[in-house]
Parts: sequence; C-alpha cells; structure tokens
Amino acid sequence: MPFGTGTVVTNKGKAMLADRLRTTPGTYTVSPKFMAMGVGATGAGRTAAVTDTALSTEVETRTTGTESSVTTSVTGDTYQVVGTIVATASRNVDEFGLFDASTVGNMGFSATFPVQALANGESLQFTAKIQLT
Repeated sequence: MPFGTGTVVTNKGKAMLADRLRTTPGTYTVSPKFMAMGVGATGAGRTAAVTDTALSTEVETRTTGTESSVTTSVTGDTYQVVGTIVATASRNVDEFGLFDASTVGNMGFSATFPVQALANGESLQFTAKIQLT
C-alpha cells in the first residue's frame, strides 16, 4: 500500500541524516530504523508535517526494520527500511513513523494514509523510502 495522504522527512530527520554523514556522528548515532504505527491522525484532520516529533497515538511495539540502499533515480540514492507490525487488538491505523530508538527517540520520517482497519493478529508491512535528491 503506498502512503497516500502525506510523507515527509521531519526536521529531526534532516538533522539526523546530516549528522550521520560525518566521519563520527555527534548527536544521532543510530539510524532511523525503528518502525511505529499509530491511530488518530485522520480523525484529527492531520497530515504528516516536518515538525512532527511523535505519532498522534502510537500503538503496538516498535519493530526494527531491515535497512538497505536502493536505486530510485541514481544508483544507491534512496535509504529504505522495510518491516512488519502486527496488531494486538482491532485497530484503525492511519499513520507511520521511523525513529532512532525502539522506545521514545527522534522521529525521522512521518507518514499519514487512509485508515487501514486491522483485526487482532493482522499486520501491515511498511516500506519507507527516503530519496536523497
């Protein structure tokens, strides 16, 4: 499912990417590979914004995504994270984020999308791509 409503690299995400280009990163020493999903964005009329620091209401335990570099326009120009999050209850999921920690942490990527109704035990596989242009 492609993200529909909005996707952005957040302000923290931009700082994170710039810092991680350094020989020795200073502040952001862990890549944004921890995936989270949330509920409540659509009902609040919210879309992803560069100022996002958290999901509206995060649900489930964050999962560690699988990182890779893939090609969008130029060889290796896109950071990609893929992972699956399983619902432990019925959920109407409508947002997703990448963080630099398995709990709390800095949100580097924010996305909102049309509500996806999940029953207990169902899952969503997310693929987040950040293309460097």
